[in-house]
Amino acid sequence: MPVVGPRRYVRALVATCALGAGTVLGVPTSSASAAAAPTVATVATADEVPVDEAPLGVAIRSITPGTLPTAGNIVVTGTVTNRTDEVWDDLRLYAVVGDGDEFEPMRNQGELELAMATEPDEVVGFRKTQVGTPGAIEELGPGETAGYTIVLPADSVDVSRPGVYWFGVHALGDSDSVPDDDLADGRARTFLPYVPRRYDATPVAASVVVPLTQPVRYAADGSVDDVPGWEKALGDQGRMTRLLDLADASDDPLTWLVDPALVDAIAHLAAGNGPRDLGPVVPNDDPSGEPDGSPTGQPGTDPEESGGTDETDETDEPEPLPPVAGVAAAWLERLGASLQGDEVLALPYGNIDVPATLAHDPQLLEVALAQRSAALEELGVQTRPALTSPSGYLDADTIRAAPSDARVLVTDRMFGDRPPAAAQVDGHRLLVTSYGATQGSPGPARTLSSIGIRQRLLAEAAVRVIKNERRPLVATMPLEWPLDDAASFWAGLDVPWLDLGTLGDVDSSATATTVAPDDLDYTRLQERRELDAATVDAVAGLIEAGDRLQDVLIDNTGVGGTVTEEALTGLSYFARYGQTSGRLATGRSRAWVDARLGGVRISASPGVTLSSASGEFVVTLTNTLDHRVAVSVRAESDDGIEVVSPDRVVLPPRGRQSILLEARTTTNAVHNVTLMVTDSTGAPLGSTDTLPIRPTQVSGVIWLIMGTGAGLLFLAIAVRLVRRVSAARRGDPDAGRRSTRAQASQSSSRVEAV
Repeated sequence: MPVVGPRRYVRALVATCALGAGTVLGVPTSSASAAAAPTVATVATADEVPVDEAPLGVAIRSITPGTLPTAGNIVVTGTVTNRTDEVWDDLRLYAVVGDGDEFEPMRNQGELELAMATEPDEVVGFRKTQVGTPGAIEELGPGETAGYTIVLPADSVDVSRPGVYWFGVHALGDSDSVPDDDLADGRARTFLPYVPRRYDATPVAASVVVPLTQPVRYAADGSVDDVPGWEKALGDQGRMTRLLDLADASDDPLTWLVDPALVDAIAHLAAGNGPRDLGPVVPNDDPSGEPDGSPTGQPGTDPEESGGTDETDETDEPEPLPPVAGVAAAWLERLGASLQGDEVLALPYGNIDVPATLAHDPQLLEVALAQRSAALEELGVQTRPALTSPSGYLDADTIRAAPSDARVLVTDRMFGDRPPAAAQVDGHRLLVTSYGATQGSPGPARTLSSIGIRQRLLAEAAVRVIKNERRPLVATMPLEWPLDDAASFWAGLDVPWLDLGTLGDVDSSATATTVAPDDLDYTRLQERRELDAATVDAVAGLIEAGDRLQDVLIDNTGVGGTVTEEALTGLSYFARYGQTSGRLATGRSRAWVDARLGGVRISASPGVTLSSASGEFVVTLTNTLDHRVAVSVRAESDDGIEVVSPDRVVLPPRGRQSILLEARTTTNAVHNVTLMVTDSTGAPLGSTDTLPIRPTQVSGVIWLIMGTGAGLLFLAIAVRLVRRVSAARRGDPDAGRRSTRAQASQSSSRVEAV
């Protein structure tokens, strides 16, 4: 059994005293006890002090070899840290092994998992005090750390069955407040596999998968944010450099999980980490024939930034690159060499949260999968697409959306008690990774040091071998791994019953089990951790704004892709734990892009009066950017008016142009018309102006009244003429005079009426 409780400890102590075994000395007893039982040489010891109260912090840095040999010595090195305000004297450090008849080896994954939950005060082995060479430190001041070395003969370890044994280190010493007794004042624990040679014939295929991922965030202007943090990560002792040290120290090929956005961000740092460049990136072949007046190689985008001039002094020396540029360039050069011969899997660009993206905007997943790393291509690194997550959990929809050529990695926690090495789900092949192999050693506190992870990985492989279950072992290294000793890590994995290779090597030897999607366990905790709709929408909005900016800029065909790459980093799995700050960063970039879009402005007169049902009026477009732009104008009003504008207007840098718009009305009402600057698709860019348009055409009712009056007048004249002619024919001599008087009387009446 892997865990021994206090009662069993008592029985072990009594049994050992009764038997008088004298092979390995544990903890020296008091003088009275020694007198009563002088032959006692081995006792079981507990980790008596809880980890939080242990005055000495013990760390194991190396165990050579990493498995129990049949001959020779086991050499253990590490450090001891004084956590108290007192001086500690005469420190002794002993190896602790869970061997003998009292401690059964662990022989399956369940027992290894159980061991990880072992309480610090549980008895797990015997302290080896009278064999080999214990570690010794004469004095350790407050807060100080010192190294130790323990040499333990292999034949002093009493094992008879193959399996995984407890192995650890106890530190004993004394201070003013702690007497020199037999209680452990500090401890560390891990696993030590024992696999006899008869198991060497058929090794377990295994692959170590190394994530090359890190949070990437851009400032509002498109420069990489947190430059000091990147300088540290890419420096000699930084995490990014230690990852390359890990690759260089391995004699076997590795599999890398690379976020393309990470490599591109480092390439941007190497190029000087400038803001987004809106300048020309293509030759001037615009059909408009407008001259290209925008400066090349300069990122000026508005009057405040550029000083209001396009002139550049060719005699000026280029500004020196920041220190981070040299560090980043050196790292990239080394990366290209380190990845040669390894399998490189490319995650969706930005290492996006695929389940959340699929749930809220599936098109963004297509964008992320299609995006390529220019930096990796320049290094000549061939990649293959992959889908996974830091936890290894993927939902069924994500698995269904995986490209046919992608490697899909999921954790064994998504399956039942007996997870397969590979699974077939809805036509997609899944490789199953071992959660336990990357959890490190229990210590008293869980440790993810190189030695802790290595010993756990060896333990996971050992229980497969001794049970004759040659299921392949895939271990995706945890992001928390400090990468403290790459050489020791690989050296300890060089055992005959473990065959290290790439994920492709493991895939070829793994038999897939068909699993229904509903049988996969995608936990509610994982669902709650997914990015929310607001975060996804903010990223989609930034990408759309970047595309509009590229549509407007005549000579730039790259800014849309640049903004897309930057925006996708806002969907990273890392953003799950800081969504509010992530949305703020995305919002700042969106504001920067919107400000440039709003740099093309429209202005109109306070009002327009048309002389008829249609007419033309003038508006002015002003380009405040340092680059040529092509825009359109769109009008919005009620149904009683139509405004026709040119399809495309080209403006030079810092240029202004007046254009004629035609208005057509069908009513006599005043129409309030809103004019807005748009891109070629009609999407608004930001600048607007509103003006009233009034027609001056005469009402149709007035024309009807005037026409009716004229008709009556002509009718009256016709009647008079007919009467005069009729009277003349009758020979009435006064007809003409009566007619004249009548006409005069009528005229007088009309005058009075007037």
